[in-house]
Amino acid sequence: MTTDREQIGHLIFQKVCLHSNFDWLNSGKIKHLIIDNLLPESLALEIYRTFPDHKDMELRQGLQERKFISVDFPSDSSLVEETLYAFQESSVISSLAKLCGIPDLSGDPELYAGGISSMNAGCFLNPHIDNSHDRLRKRYRRLNLLYYVSPDWNSPTEGCLQIYPDGLNQKPITIPSVFNRLVIMATDKKSIHSVSKISDENPSRRLCISNYYFSANSAEGDKYYHSTSFRGFPGEFGKDLLLRANAQLRTAVKSLTGTFFGSVVSKGHFRKETNIDYK
Repeated sequence: MTTDREQIGHLIFQKVCLHSNFDWLNSGKIKHLIIDNLLPESLALEIYRTFPDHKDMELRQGLQERKFISVDFPSDSSLVEETLYAFQESSVISSLAKLCGIPDLSGDPELYAGGISSMNAGCFLNPHIDNSHDRLRKRYRRLNLLYYVSPDWNSPTEGCLQIYPDGLNQKPITIPSVFNRLVIMATDKKSIHSVSKISDENPSRRLCISNYYFSANSAEGDKYYHSTSFRGFPGEFGKDLLLRANAQLRTAVKSLTGTFFGSVVSKGHFRKETNIDYK
C-alpha cells in the first residue's frame, strides 16, 4: 500500500488536475471546490484506522470552539503524518496554483495552523475568518484544504463545514464531512465559515486533515491584516459581541507589536496560535 508523502501527494495531484480554473471561478462568492473519493478507498480507510486517539490529542474548548487537535503523532500514526505532509508536496502546490489562478502560491512546510483534528459529541467551531497571514506576516493566507476521513460519518447537518457568502444573516452553504472528501476553500477577509455543532447523542468522530497555503499578495490586491476573528452563530447575540471585541483587541495588539502568541511544539514543527484553525 502507498504509505509515503511523495506517493500520496502524486495521487492528490492527479485528482486536483481533473478540475479546471473554470470550475473554481464559477463556485460562488466564496470560492470552493469539492473533490470526492480523493484517495483509493483502502488507503483512506487505513488513514482512518491509524488516526490518533483522543488521549493523544489536545482538547481545545472555549466560547468559540470545542475540538481535539494534534501537535504530535504516535508511532502508529505515521500514515496520518505522511498524508498531512503529502499536501505540501510541490506537485500538489503547483496543481492548486493552476486550479485557483494563484501563480505565486506557496505551501507551509512548518504547518502553521495546519494539522489534524477530531470532533465528537458537543464539538463545534463558531463562524470566523482565518488569520490573514502566515506566522511571520510575510504572506497572505489564500487557501484552506480540508480532507475528511471518517467512514462512519453520515450526518447531513452535524459537523458540517458552513460557508456564508452572503453574511451571517443569510442561509449558509452546508458541506457535509463525507468520508474521503477534500474541500478546497479560498480564504480572504470575507470568507467566513464555521463547523456546525455535533449533537450530544452522536457516537462518531469527525476526523479532518487540514493544510493551508499562502501568497505574497492578497486575493483583493490590497494590504490588510487581521487576526482570526470569531463571531456568534445566528441568534448568539451576547456571544457575538464578546467574540467581536476579543478579535478586535487581539488584532490591535498584534498589529502594534508585530508578534504572534505562539511557540514551536513537537518534532512536526506545528505552531500553536491563540485561535488556531483546525477545521
